[in-house]
Amino acid sequence: MARFEVKRWSAAHYTPRAEKSRMHMCAQGGAEVCGRDAEFTIVYPNGESIATCPEHLITYVRTRIKEDD
Repeated sequence: MARFEVKRWSAAHYTPRAEKSRMHMCAQGGAEVCGRDAEFTIVYPNGESIATCPEHLITYVRTRIKEDD
């Protein structure tokens, strides 16, 4: 079963090192790939957080579910 946590984006979710996520930008796919604002925080199973836009959130969920099949 795919397990992860999704929260509404907040700068408080990130360490100073997570510069793009703290700047309210989608950090999925690297700086050159996504220029959208983040609306959500994904907390990976290892406890790390990443800012994500709605489109990348959907992609992440689909990928995780597919990996569990």
